[in-house]
Amino acid sequence: MTKPFADLRAALKTLGFAMLLCLAAGQGFALDGSIATAGRVEINAMEYPWSAVGRVNTGGRGHCTGFLVSERHVITAAHCLFDPTVGRWRAPIELHFIAGYQRDRFILHSKVASYRRAETFNYADGATIQSALRDWAILTLEKPIGLKAGWLGLKKLDSLMMSRVKAGDALLVQAGYRRDRAHVMTAGWGCAFGGFSRGGRLITHDCNVIKGDSGSPLILFADGGFYAIGLHVIDLRSAQEEPLAGVLSFSLFHPDGGRRDAASALSSTSARWAMGKPPGQGSEAAIVPLRTIDSLLVSLGYLPVREAQQSQEARVQALKRFQKDRGLPRDGRASLEVLGKLLLAAAR
Repeated sequence: MTKPFADLRAALKTLGFAMLLCLAAGQGFALDGSIATAGRVEINAMEYPWSAVGRVNTGGRGHCTGFLVSERHVITAAHCLFDPTVGRWRAPIELHFIAGYQRDRFILHSKVASYRRAETFNYADGATIQSALRDWAILTLEKPIGLKAGWLGLKKLDSLMMSRVKAGDALLVQAGYRRDRAHVMTAGWGCAFGGFSRGGRLITHDCNVIKGDSGSPLILFADGGFYAIGLHVIDLRSAQEEPLAGVLSFSLFHPDGGRRDAASALSSTSARWAMGKPPGQGSEAAIVPLRTIDSLLVSLGYLPVREAQQSQEARVQALKRFQKDRGLPRDGRASLEVLGKLLLAAAR
Protein backbone atom coordinates (compact mmCIF):
# COMPACT_ATOMS: atom_id res chain seq x y z
CA MET A 1 0.00 0.00 0.00
CA THR A 2 1.66 3.19 -1.14
CA LYS A 3 1.40 6.59 0.53
CA PRO A 4 -1.10 9.13 -0.78
CA PHE A 5 0.15 12.08 -2.79
CA ALA A 6 -0.20 15.55 -1.31
CA ASP A 7 -2.53 16.68 -4.09
CA LEU A 8 -5.25 14.42 -2.67
CA ARG A 9 -5.87 16.88 0.16
CA ALA A 10 -7.66 19.45 -1.95
CA ALA A 11 -9.82 16.78 -3.57
CA LEU A 12 -10.80 15.35 -0.21
CA LYS A 13 -11.57 18.79 1.20
CA THR A 14 -14.23 19.33 -1.44
CA LEU A 15 -15.94 16.11 -0.38
CA GLY A 16 -16.57 17.49 3.13
CA PHE A 17 -15.74 14.32 5.03
CA ALA A 18 -17.06 14.25 8.59
CA MET A 19 -14.61 12.60 10.95
CA LEU A 20 -15.54 10.47 13.95
CA LEU A 21 -13.28 8.56 16.28
CA CYS A 22 -13.01 4.80 15.82
CA LEU A 23 -13.75 4.00 19.45
CA ALA A 24 -14.49 0.32 19.38
CA ALA A 25 -11.19 -1.10 18.24
CA GLY A 26 -9.41 0.46 21.17
CA GLN A 27 -11.70 -1.45 23.55
CA GLY A 28 -10.70 -4.89 22.34
CA PHE A 29 -9.27 -7.63 24.51
CA ALA A 30 -7.09 -10.57 23.54
CA LEU A 31 -7.16 -13.68 25.72
CA ASP A 32 -3.61 -14.63 24.82
CA GLY A 33 -2.30 -11.45 26.44
CA SER A 34 -1.48 -9.62 23.23
CA ILE A 35 -1.84 -5.87 23.25
CA ALA A 36 -4.02 -3.83 20.94
CA THR A 37 -1.87 -1.98 18.40
CA ALA A 38 -2.92 1.45 17.15
CA GLY A 39 -6.62 0.77 17.51
CA ARG A 40 -6.39 -2.82 16.30
CA VAL A 41 -6.87 -6.04 18.26
CA GLU A 42 -5.40 -9.46 17.57
CA ILE A 43 -8.05 -11.99 16.61
CA ASN A 44 -8.06 -15.73 16.01
CA ALA A 45 -7.53 -16.19 12.28
CA MET A 46 -8.75 -19.79 12.44
CA GLU A 47 -12.32 -18.71 13.27
CA TYR A 48 -14.90 -17.68 10.69
CA PRO A 49 -15.40 -14.98 9.41
CA TRP A 50 -11.70 -14.17 10.00
CA SER A 51 -10.63 -17.48 8.41
CA ALA A 52 -11.89 -16.20 5.05
CA VAL A 53 -9.25 -13.44 5.21
CA GLY A 54 -5.63 -14.31 4.48
CA ARG A 55 -2.17 -13.23 3.38
CA VAL A 56 -1.18 -12.87 -0.26
CA ASN A 57 2.54 -13.67 -0.21
CA THR A 58 4.38 -12.23 -3.17
CA GLY A 59 7.47 -14.20 -4.09
CA GLY A 60 9.27 -13.69 -0.80
CA ARG A 61 9.30 -9.90 -1.31
CA GLY A 62 6.43 -8.86 0.91
CA HIS A 63 2.76 -9.45 1.40
CA CYS A 64 -0.70 -7.95 1.16
CA THR A 65 -4.05 -9.11 2.46
CA GLY A 66 -6.74 -10.84 0.42
CA PHE A 67 -10.03 -12.60 1.11
CA LEU A 68 -11.94 -15.56 -0.20
CA VAL A 69 -15.22 -14.94 -2.04
CA SER A 70 -15.72 -18.55 -3.19
CA GLU A 71 -14.09 -21.91 -2.72
CA ARG A 72 -11.10 -20.93 -4.88
CA HIS A 73 -11.31 -17.19 -5.64
CA VAL A 74 -9.60 -14.39 -3.72
CA ILE A 75 -9.98 -10.64 -4.15
CA THR A 76 -7.01 -8.37 -3.44
CA ALA A 77 -5.50 -5.09 -4.62
CA ALA A 78 -3.86 -5.10 -8.06
CA HIS A 79 -0.85 -3.07 -6.93
CA CYS A 80 0.13 -5.98 -4.66
CA LEU A 81 0.85 -8.08 -7.75
CA PHE A 82 3.34 -5.69 -9.30
CA ASP A 83 7.06 -6.04 -8.57
CA PRO A 84 8.49 -2.49 -8.55
CA THR A 85 12.05 -3.78 -8.10
CA VAL A 86 12.15 -5.29 -11.57
CA GLY A 87 9.23 -3.33 -13.02
CA ARG A 88 6.90 -6.15 -14.02
CA TRP A 89 3.73 -7.95 -13.02
CA ARG A 90 4.40 -11.05 -10.96
CA ALA A 91 3.54 -14.40 -12.51
CA PRO A 92 0.85 -16.47 -10.76
CA ILE A 93 3.48 -19.02 -9.74
CA GLU A 94 5.10 -16.34 -7.55
CA LEU A 95 1.92 -15.85 -5.51
CA HIS A 96 0.73 -17.88 -2.55
CA PHE A 97 -2.47 -17.38 -0.54
CA ILE A 98 -2.61 -18.45 3.11
CA ALA A 99 -5.93 -18.43 4.98
CA GLY A 100 -6.28 -18.56 8.76
CA TYR A 101 -2.61 -17.62 9.15
CA GLN A 102 -1.47 -16.94 12.72
CA ARG A 103 2.25 -16.85 13.44
CA ASP A 104 3.69 -20.18 12.25
CA ARG A 105 0.34 -21.84 11.52
CA PHE A 106 -0.69 -22.06 7.87
CA ILE A 107 -2.70 -25.22 7.33
CA LEU A 108 -5.04 -23.64 4.76
CA HIS A 109 -3.01 -22.46 1.80
CA SER A 110 -2.79 -22.66 -1.97
CA LYS A 111 -0.66 -21.48 -4.84
CA VAL A 112 -2.30 -19.16 -7.37
CA ALA A 113 -3.18 -20.71 -10.73
CA SER A 114 -4.08 -17.45 -12.50
CA TYR A 115 -5.44 -13.98 -11.91
CA ARG A 116 -7.41 -11.21 -13.61
CA ARG A 117 -6.95 -7.50 -12.95
CA ALA A 118 -8.12 -4.22 -14.38
CA GLU A 119 -6.21 -3.86 -17.65
CA THR A 120 -6.26 -0.08 -17.28
CA PHE A 121 -4.50 -0.11 -13.90
CA ASN A 122 -0.99 1.29 -14.18
CA TYR A 123 1.29 0.99 -11.15
CA ALA A 124 3.35 3.94 -12.39
CA ASP A 125 0.34 6.25 -11.93
CA GLY A 126 0.96 6.15 -8.18
CA ALA A 127 -1.55 6.38 -5.35
CA THR A 128 -4.21 8.64 -6.80
CA ILE A 129 -7.96 8.43 -6.42
CA GLN A 130 -8.37 7.78 -10.13
CA SER A 131 -5.83 4.96 -10.00
CA ALA A 132 -7.50 3.50 -6.91
CA LEU A 133 -10.71 2.99 -8.89
CA ARG A 134 -8.89 0.40 -11.01
CA ASP A 135 -6.85 -1.22 -8.24
CA TRP A 136 -8.44 -4.67 -8.07
CA ALA A 137 -7.47 -8.24 -8.88
CA ILE A 138 -9.20 -11.63 -8.63
CA LEU A 139 -6.96 -14.64 -7.94
CA THR A 140 -7.90 -18.18 -8.90
CA LEU A 141 -6.36 -20.69 -6.51
CA GLU A 142 -5.06 -24.13 -7.40
CA LYS A 143 -6.90 -25.64 -4.41
CA PRO A 144 -10.50 -25.01 -3.26
CA ILE A 145 -9.41 -24.05 0.25
CA GLY A 146 -12.55 -21.96 0.70
CA LEU A 147 -14.33 -25.23 1.46
CA LYS A 148 -12.25 -25.40 4.65
CA ALA A 149 -11.70 -21.71 5.37
CA GLY A 150 -15.13 -20.45 4.35
CA TRP A 151 -15.71 -17.34 2.28
CA LEU A 152 -17.41 -13.97 2.50
CA GLY A 153 -20.58 -13.10 0.66
CA LEU A 154 -20.73 -9.81 -1.24
CA LYS A 155 -23.06 -6.88 -0.72
CA LYS A 156 -23.47 -3.60 -2.53
CA LEU A 157 -23.48 -0.70 -0.09
CA ASP A 158 -26.35 1.74 -0.53
CA SER A 159 -27.55 4.87 1.26
CA LEU A 160 -30.03 2.89 3.37
CA MET A 161 -27.33 0.59 4.72
CA MET A 162 -25.06 3.57 5.31
CA SER A 163 -27.84 5.10 7.45
CA ARG A 164 -28.15 1.86 9.39
CA VAL A 165 -24.41 1.87 10.12
CA LYS A 166 -24.59 5.45 11.35
CA ALA A 167 -27.60 4.56 13.52
CA GLY A 168 -25.78 1.61 15.10
CA ASP A 169 -28.02 -1.01 13.49
CA ALA A 170 -25.15 -2.38 11.36
CA LEU A 171 -21.39 -2.36 11.76
CA LEU A 172 -18.21 -1.94 9.71
CA VAL A 173 -15.20 -4.15 10.44
CA GLN A 174 -11.71 -4.13 8.93
CA ALA A 175 -9.30 -7.06 9.29
CA GLY A 176 -5.91 -7.76 7.77
CA TYR A 177 -2.18 -8.35 8.14
CA ARG A 178 -0.69 -4.92 8.79
CA ARG A 179 3.05 -4.44 8.38
CA ASP A 180 3.84 -4.02 12.08
CA ARG A 181 1.95 -7.25 12.98
CA ALA A 182 2.64 -9.12 9.75
CA HIS A 183 2.25 -12.62 11.21
CA VAL A 184 -1.00 -12.16 13.12
CA MET A 185 -4.40 -11.00 11.98
CA THR A 186 -5.69 -7.85 13.65
CA ALA A 187 -9.04 -6.14 13.32
CA GLY A 188 -10.75 -2.86 14.07
CA TRP A 189 -14.48 -2.32 14.23
CA GLY A 190 -17.01 0.43 14.67
CA CYS A 191 -15.34 2.23 11.76
CA ALA A 192 -17.07 5.51 10.94
CA PHE A 193 -17.87 6.46 7.37
CA GLY A 194 -15.88 9.34 5.98
CA GLY A 195 -18.04 9.51 2.88
CA PHE A 196 -18.37 8.49 -0.76
CA SER A 197 -16.67 9.82 -3.85
CA ARG A 198 -16.52 9.07 -7.56
CA GLY A 199 -20.19 8.21 -7.83
CA GLY A 200 -20.08 5.94 -4.79
CA ARG A 201 -17.19 3.87 -6.14
CA LEU A 202 -14.76 4.94 -3.39
CA ILE A 203 -15.65 4.70 0.30
CA THR A 204 -13.63 6.18 3.15
CA HIS A 205 -13.65 5.18 6.81
CA ASP A 206 -11.52 5.98 9.83
CA CYS A 207 -10.35 2.61 11.15
CA ASN A 208 -6.58 2.35 11.36
CA VAL A 209 -4.89 0.81 8.31
CA ILE A 210 -1.28 0.79 7.17
CA LYS A 211 0.93 -1.00 4.64
CA GLY A 212 0.10 -4.71 4.53
CA ASP A 213 -3.63 -4.02 4.81
CA SER A 214 -3.88 -3.45 1.06
CA GLY A 215 -6.34 -5.93 -0.38
CA SER A 216 -8.15 -6.40 2.93
CA PRO A 217 -11.95 -6.42 3.05
CA LEU A 218 -14.21 -3.80 4.51
CA ILE A 219 -16.70 -6.11 6.19
CA LEU A 220 -20.31 -5.27 7.00
CA PHE A 221 -22.27 -6.96 9.78
CA ALA A 222 -25.99 -6.64 9.10
CA ASP A 223 -29.07 -8.82 9.44
CA GLY A 224 -27.17 -11.56 11.24
CA GLY A 225 -24.40 -12.01 8.68
CA PHE A 226 -20.98 -10.74 7.62
CA TYR A 227 -20.45 -9.45 4.08
CA ALA A 228 -17.57 -7.93 2.14
CA ILE A 229 -18.59 -4.52 0.79
CA GLY A 230 -15.24 -3.09 -0.26
CA LEU A 231 -11.54 -3.58 -0.90
CA HIS A 232 -8.83 -1.49 0.79
CA VAL A 233 -6.62 0.14 -1.84
CA ILE A 234 -5.27 3.53 -0.69
CA ASP A 235 -4.42 5.69 2.34
CA LEU A 236 -5.95 9.15 2.34
CA ARG A 237 -6.18 12.17 4.62
CA SER A 238 -9.06 14.46 5.42
CA ALA A 239 -8.93 18.24 5.15
CA GLN A 240 -8.07 18.19 8.88
CA GLU A 241 -5.08 15.87 8.19
CA GLU A 242 -6.81 12.93 9.86
CA PRO A 243 -6.04 9.51 8.30
CA LEU A 244 -8.71 7.85 6.20
CA ALA A 245 -8.81 4.44 4.57
CA GLY A 246 -9.76 4.46 0.90
CA VAL A 247 -11.89 1.47 -0.06
CA LEU A 248 -12.96 0.41 -3.54
CA SER A 249 -16.70 -0.20 -3.27
CA PHE A 250 -18.03 -3.50 -4.58
CA SER A 251 -20.59 -1.53 -6.55
CA LEU A 252 -17.77 -1.60 -9.11
CA PHE A 253 -18.30 -5.37 -9.52
CA HIS A 254 -22.09 -5.39 -9.45
CA PRO A 255 -23.88 -6.42 -12.66
CA ASP A 256 -26.25 -3.50 -12.16
CA GLY A 257 -24.19 -0.34 -12.76
CA GLY A 258 -20.68 -1.71 -12.22
CA ARG A 259 -17.70 -1.37 -14.55
CA ARG A 260 -17.90 -3.86 -17.38
CA ASP A 261 -14.45 -5.40 -16.89
CA ALA A 262 -14.84 -5.76 -13.11
CA ALA A 263 -18.39 -7.15 -13.31
CA SER A 264 -17.34 -9.60 -16.03
CA ALA A 265 -14.32 -10.81 -14.05
CA LEU A 266 -16.40 -11.46 -10.95
CA SER A 267 -19.28 -13.09 -12.82
CA SER A 268 -16.84 -15.68 -14.21
CA THR A 269 -16.23 -16.91 -10.65
CA SER A 270 -18.60 -18.67 -8.26
CA ALA A 271 -18.77 -15.63 -5.95
CA ARG A 272 -22.33 -14.61 -5.13
CA TRP A 273 -24.18 -11.49 -4.02
CA ALA A 274 -25.53 -13.29 -1.00
CA MET A 275 -24.47 -14.47 2.44
CA GLY A 276 -21.08 -16.18 2.55
CA LYS A 277 -20.34 -19.71 3.64
CA PRO A 278 -18.65 -20.79 6.89
CA PRO A 279 -16.01 -23.53 6.90
CA GLY A 280 -17.22 -27.03 6.14
CA GLN A 281 -17.67 -29.71 8.77
CA GLY A 282 -14.39 -31.27 9.83
CA SER A 283 -12.34 -28.21 8.89
CA GLU A 284 -9.46 -27.00 11.03
CA ALA A 285 -11.13 -23.58 10.99
CA ALA A 286 -13.88 -23.00 13.53
CA ILE A 287 -17.42 -22.51 12.23
CA VAL A 288 -18.47 -20.69 15.41
CA PRO A 289 -15.97 -18.02 16.59
CA LEU A 290 -15.93 -19.02 20.25
CA ARG A 291 -12.60 -17.42 21.10
CA THR A 292 -13.65 -14.06 19.67
CA ILE A 293 -16.98 -14.28 21.47
CA ASP A 294 -15.24 -15.11 24.77
CA SER A 295 -12.85 -12.18 24.27
CA LEU A 296 -15.73 -9.78 23.75
CA LEU A 297 -17.69 -11.14 26.71
CA VAL A 298 -14.61 -10.53 28.89
CA SER A 299 -14.10 -7.06 27.43
CA LEU A 300 -17.74 -6.12 28.07
CA GLY A 301 -17.63 -7.44 31.65
CA TYR A 302 -19.93 -10.45 31.22
CA LEU A 303 -17.31 -13.19 31.60
CA PRO A 304 -14.48 -13.34 34.18
CA VAL A 305 -11.07 -13.81 32.61
CA ARG A 306 -10.42 -16.93 34.67
CA GLU A 307 -13.51 -18.62 33.20
CA ALA A 308 -12.95 -17.66 29.57
CA GLN A 309 -12.46 -20.67 27.28
CA GLN A 310 -12.60 -23.01 30.26
CA SER A 311 -16.29 -23.52 30.92
CA GLN A 312 -19.00 -23.81 28.30
CA GLU A 313 -21.61 -23.24 30.98
CA ALA A 314 -19.88 -19.99 32.00
CA ARG A 315 -20.12 -18.79 28.39
CA VAL A 316 -23.80 -19.76 28.18
CA GLN A 317 -24.63 -17.82 31.33
CA ALA A 318 -22.57 -14.83 30.21
CA LEU A 319 -24.36 -14.78 26.86
CA LYS A 320 -27.74 -14.98 28.58
CA ARG A 321 -26.85 -11.95 30.70
CA PHE A 322 -25.71 -10.08 27.62
CA GLN A 323 -28.85 -11.03 25.70
CA LYS A 324 -31.07 -9.96 28.59
CA ASP A 325 -29.39 -6.55 28.77
CA ARG A 326 -29.84 -6.06 25.01
CA GLY A 327 -33.43 -7.28 24.86
CA LEU A 328 -32.49 -10.33 22.79
CA PRO A 329 -33.83 -13.89 23.06
CA ARG A 330 -32.05 -15.51 26.01
CA ASP A 331 -30.86 -18.80 24.56
CA GLY A 332 -27.17 -18.48 25.50
CA ARG A 333 -26.11 -19.84 22.12
CA ALA A 334 -22.86 -18.73 20.48
CA SER A 335 -23.28 -17.88 16.80
CA LEU A 336 -22.14 -15.49 14.08
CA GLU A 337 -25.16 -13.31 14.81
CA VAL A 338 -24.19 -13.14 18.48
CA LEU A 339 -20.64 -12.20 17.45
CA GLY A 340 -22.05 -9.29 15.47
CA LYS A 341 -24.23 -8.17 18.38
CA LEU A 342 -21.23 -8.26 20.72
CA LEU A 343 -19.16 -6.21 18.27
CA LEU A 344 -21.98 -3.68 18.02
CA ALA A 345 -22.09 -3.44 21.82
CA ALA A 346 -18.30 -2.98 22.01
CA ALA A 347 -18.51 -0.21 19.42
CA ARG A 348 -20.81 1.94 21.54
